[in-house]
Amino acid sequence: MPKKLKLERVDPGTSAEEFFSRFVSKRKPVVLSGLLDDATFKGKQWTDLTYLATKAGDVEVMVEPIHPTANQYGTDVERIPMPFRDFLKSLRDDQGPHPYLTTQYSDEDPDAETVFPPPTNALKDDFPTVPRIMGNLFLQQVNLWLGKSKKGSSSGLHHDFHDNLYCLLQGKKRFVLFPPSEVKNLSPYGTLDELHPNGLISYEDIPVRADGLSKRAACKARIGALERQIDALKAKGKGKSKAHSKELKALMDAHDEALDELAMLALDDQEGGDEVDDFDALMGGLDDVEAELAAGSSSPSKATAEEEEEEDDEEAEEWYGIGTSKSEDSEDDNEDEASEEGSEADDSDDFLDGDKPSEPSSFSRIPTAHLHHFLDIPTTASLPPDFSSHDFPGLRKATAPYVVELSAGEMLYLPASWWHEVTSTSPDDAKEGDVHMAFNYWFYPPDALDDFEKPYEDSLVWSYLRDKGRPGSGDVPADRIKVGKRSREKGDSEGLKKAKR
Repeated sequence: MPKKLKLERVDPGTSAEEFFSRFVSKRKPVVLSGLLDDATFKGKQWTDLTYLATKAGDVEVMVEPIHPTANQYGTDVERIPMPFRDFLKSLRDDQGPHPYLTTQYSDEDPDAETVFPPPTNALKDDFPTVPRIMGNLFLQQVNLWLGKSKKGSSSGLHHDFHDNLYCLLQGKKRFVLFPPSEVKNLSPYGTLDELHPNGLISYEDIPVRADGLSKRAACKARIGALERQIDALKAKGKGKSKAHSKELKALMDAHDEALDELAMLALDDQEGGDEVDDFDALMGGLDDVEAELAAGSSSPSKATAEEEEEEDDEEAEEWYGIGTSKSEDSEDDNEDEASEEGSEADDSDDFLDGDKPSEPSSFSRIPTAHLHHFLDIPTTASLPPDFSSHDFPGLRKATAPYVVELSAGEMLYLPASWWHEVTSTSPDDAKEGDVHMAFNYWFYPPDALDDFEKPYEDSLVWSYLRDKGRPGSGDVPADRIKVGKRSREKGDSEGLKKAKR
């Protein structure tokens, strides 16, 4: 029987600095033997389904039915919209299988997903935006995971693109964990582009930087940051001193270089079509901003302000939607939406009957049942009819995995790109609902691993993004930042699917 490792456990009262030093910076997963100690965390109350219905029952959510043959979630099954109150009511029914509440996004408006998707947008006063223990990491999204399965239901083996703090409120979760370096042995759908030093996996169809941003997203943020610096410097004086003029010229040169880089990245995104597309609109808008800066005006005209507002909406999708390298290709969007509603990572190079595969790049091709049989652990998953273990020789070469039994009232910290398969089981002794329930935070993966105070290496970009995303900053409120369905739900070059847990 293959060896299985046990994961270290720590007290949730550990200081943020120590937690960063021992686990975040080392890219090591760890179990925390308790829930968040923040005074604002009231997640324990959510196990009372009546409380949840009263607090958030009116919001609409999308729930995922279980796959009828694979007997697992995280597959290409059409999701069902319903009021959250009705979903909670359905969980009280003993007759299964029951639908599952997972990552939320809008099918009609794929780019409307927010940092606080429903039903968490109605629960925001019940949890801290960034838990104390997570220090200075930048929040990407929170989610509530809610389902009912007495026998256990699986997510499939996959990895995410963000650091995960997973809070189990009710039920049990069994995690099978492999490090990112095992990408070579775990048969992902995608083709590896780069394994970053911080462990983040980048695929050829979704190339991303180590901090989780696409080059284009980071470039647009850099342009915005430089424009702010130029405005601020111009507001200080008229440029009469030599030092002032020299500093202004350096900023303007850097701004020009960033514009040139964005132009090249935008051109790289084009696929040879002759149509006038959003590249022209993008560069036109930036040219207007550049002209405004060159004219020395710190108060943009009404027309320019409107253009900047439109660009801000576009930027928000780019920066906060990890891997959104082609977010303007609407035709591709529509085609891809038809092939992937309700899974969790990215896409592959293989085609079946001329169609793209249903699973995204960060999902493993290894069937869940085969993984469980190989590790000699219980399973409710089924093998596909054409299965052959010879198709997955890398599994035997992979390092011994961690197998983690997480109980209600515990948390798991999982760095970005750690492979995991999750089996969720409802409790037998719950007072009502018999549900399994978890709440998680996703954070952009840090790449300055020796700096607790500033854990992202590109300080110019991340200072700008923090200002843009900080609630009350006067720019884009954190709960309104567009991140895009494809930032965690698409399996193509437009983003990364998140997994169902």
